[in-house]
Amino acid sequence: MLHRMHVALMSLVVSLASTACRAAAGPSAVDGGTSAPSASEAPARPKLSLEEAQAAALGRVPGAVIESELELERGRWVYSVEIQPDDRGQPRKEVEIDGDTGAVISVEDEDADD
Repeated sequence: MLHRMHVALMSLVVSLASTACRAAAGPSAVDGGTSAPSASEAPARPKLSLEEAQAAALGRVPGAVIESELELERGRWVYSVEIQPDDRGQPRKEVEIDGDTGAVISVEDEDADD
């Protein structure tokens, strides 16, 4: 049992190391160099504050903000704002806001298990 766990762990380490090496190498000829900007090329901070992003999300889905987070996705800052709509019969919504422009990227129903 311990041997199998060790083999599985080593396989995971090798897989992660391989992925890290490919990521560090940057865009390859395979993708034609069209991959998204890396984190080092992304703006240091989003132009919008959390409050501005929440206001933009609430403009699309009126309700109460449950949770918000900021993530760097494909080289751009994106706020994810979870909202419980005023109409309680509606499922919670996740509204993604571009951290630099304030544009609504997407609005999706939250899964019951999220």
